Amino acid sequence: MSLKKATPKAVFDACEQLELLDRSWNRDDVRLAVGGGSFSVIDPLIQAWRKLQPIREVAPTVPTDLLIQVATMLEQQVSSFVEEVELRDQEREAALLAASELLSSNLQQVESDLSHQLEMAQQANHDLEAEYSRLEGELREQSQLSSRLETKLGVAEDAANSLNKHLKEQQEFYISGLKLQKQEQQEREARLTGQNEQQIKQFKLESQQQLAQQKTQLNDAAELSENRLMRLLDQSRSELKALQLSSSNKLDTLTRDHQADMQLVNKQKVEIANLELSIGQAEQATMQKIVNLEEKASQASSENSILRSQLRNYEDLGTAQEKTDLQQLKDSIYLLHGQIEIQNKNQN
Repeated sequence: MSLKKATPKAVFDACEQLELLDRSWNRDDVRLAVGGGSFSVIDPLIQAWRKLQPIREVAPTVPTDLLIQVATMLEQQVSSFVEEVELRDQEREAALLAASELLSSNLQQVESDLSHQLEMAQQANHDLEAEYSRLEGELREQSQLSSRLETKLGVAEDAANSLNKHLKEQQEFYISGLKLQKQEQQEREARLTGQNEQQIKQFKLESQQQLAQQKTQLNDAAELSENRLMRLLDQSRSELKALQLSSSNKLDTLTRDHQADMQLVNKQKVEIANLELSIGQAEQATMQKIVNLEEKASQASSENSILRSQLRNYEDLGTAQEKTDLQQLKDSIYLLHGQIEIQNKNQN
């Protein structure tokens, strides 16, 4: 329809009218004056009109009808060119339509696949975030429990050290007390022995002086002294045994308390080791899930590169005019690719 409007007569008339306006004009003005037409037809006719201008200057009386006849002859000469242009435009439109349909179907399929993959990725990301939050909470709780256990372990170790120190002090105190009591007992026995010896000597001296008169008294005094000495010895031995028994009981009690504390410390160490093992297993599972997501993101990026390569191939098939017609479609594709890349980055 547009090519039939740009006839030689219509184009020549438009050029004559624009020339009379005494201003610069171009092919867009001619096309506007004609009311349509293809530039591939209008441009040759404008050039033919310009080439006929010298004839009008030499022979200004040449009628316009004759020029139109010349233009008709030129039209016949360019008719084959116009037909080729029409055929080329038709082929171009058919190729453009087929490419558009193929690209639209491919784009719909790709959009559907990408939407499905995006939904799966979002679901996986949501599940991973939930799992990560849960593991993070468990890890926080385990860390707090580990801190509490470490605090308890420190307190228990301090208590054990304090008990050991106190036990050593008690042992040293009781040993020193026993040594002191033994020394006092020995001194007491030596003193008593010395006293007894002095008394015996005195009694012997008195008995020598008054042997006959005081023999019975000396015997009674000797028995009394011996009984007194034995009582003192028995009392000292009883006190020593009681002190040894009390020290042994206290030592046994401290030993049992120390063993119980050590058992508690060993149990807490085993619990801490189990918690550290659980934390390590949770961290390994989390790292494996992160690796899987990175592999999915890499696959999505590879598919994105393939789609861009296909788009460049479709662009190479068209001319500059076709690129202009497909610009809006390409912008939509670029926008979709940009959204996919942003989502991939967010997932990484």
